[in-house]
Order: sequence, then C-alpha cells, then structure tokens
Amino acid sequence: MEDYIRTRHSVYLLTYHMIFVTKWRKPVITDEIGDFMTATARRLCTGYGGELISAETDTDHIHLLVSLPPSKNLTDIIRSLKTQLSKEVHAKPEYDKVIKKYIYGDAPLWSPSYFVATTGSVSLETVKEYIEAQRTDEHRRKYEKRSKYWNSWPK
Repeated sequence: MEDYIRTRHSVYLLTYHMIFVTKWRKPVITDEIGDFMTATARRLCTGYGGELISAETDTDHIHLLVSLPPSKNLTDIIRSLKTQLSKEVHAKPEYDKVIKKYIYGDAPLWSPSYFVATTGSVSLETVKEYIEAQRTDEHRRKYEKRSKYWNSWPK
C-alpha cells in the first residue's frame, strides 16, 4: 500500500487519464506550446491538491495523467484545466499568433468534448508509457489517415 495517498480522513489512489482535443483538431500545439501547457497543467493540478504524473502533447491534443483527491469534483477540474490552459496560452502573444493561424475569431482553443478514464483497469505504468509514446514516429504512422485525399486536406 505504499502508492496510496493518506490524509486525515481518507486513503486513496485515484488517477485519471484525460485527453483534450483542439477545436476542429487543428494542429496548433507546437513543441514549445506543449511544454508550456504541461508546465501550466502541473501547476494547476498542484493547486487543486493533486499531481500531474505525466503529460504529453501532439499537434492537436494533450494527454494528462492526473492524481486527484476524492474530495474534488472531476468535471469541475476538467473544465477548469481546459479554461485555464486556453487563457494562459492565449495570454502569450507568440503562442496566440500560432493559434490564430488555424482557429479564427472567438472560437475556443478546445473542442467542447473530452476523454477521461480511471486507470484502474491497467497498470499506471502502462498508461504512462502510452502517454509518453505520443510523439514517436511509430505512433504517428499507426494513426495516419490512408485516404487518397489526405494530401489535399488543409493542415
């Protein structure tokens, strides 16, 4: 039971795998923006009494592996993470300029939907390895679109 977190009134191990996708899956997340988002998410999770265990970005989404206390409302945390990440990225003019190339007007950075799963069905290490493998060439080839129109799509 060494991985369990102990507080005055509870003992828990609650970890969540979250994925946020950019609006229209536009490729707005550069490596620099991804690093900034990861650092920001780490700071925010700590502020919520949790911990960002792992994070990785691709051009159109971010994966977060987060540990949170049972007293926190998960949907509130997700909403807050998406809102704060968007606000803080837009607050940096150099990042906002990159985003505005793809997402016009007042459209939000994130799609309104999200993915979240508890990690109880697989080992934490398996989820962590999956998240950290997001930028590998093998992963990208696995999910490349195989369409004759793929090269003509706007990017």
